[in-house]
Amino acid sequence: MSWKAPKIEYVNGYKIVEVDGPTFKVYEGDRQIGDDFPYSGEAAAHANSLPKKHPSRG
Repeated sequence: MSWKAPKIEYVNGYKIVEVDGPTFKVYEGDRQIGDDFPYSGEAAAHANSLPKKHPSRG
C-alpha cells in the first residue's frame, strides 16, 4: 500500500486538487465547487469560469 500526497495547483484563486483515480476537484476554501473532473484541464476551465477569487493570505 502506497501513500501519495495530493497535487495542488491554484487557478483563478481556486484550489485544484488531484486525488486518486486520477480525479480533480475544485475547492473554494474547504468547500468543493462543482463535480469531480477526470482531467486537470476540465477542472481548470471550471475554475476559470467562476468569479475571480483572491488567494487567502493566512
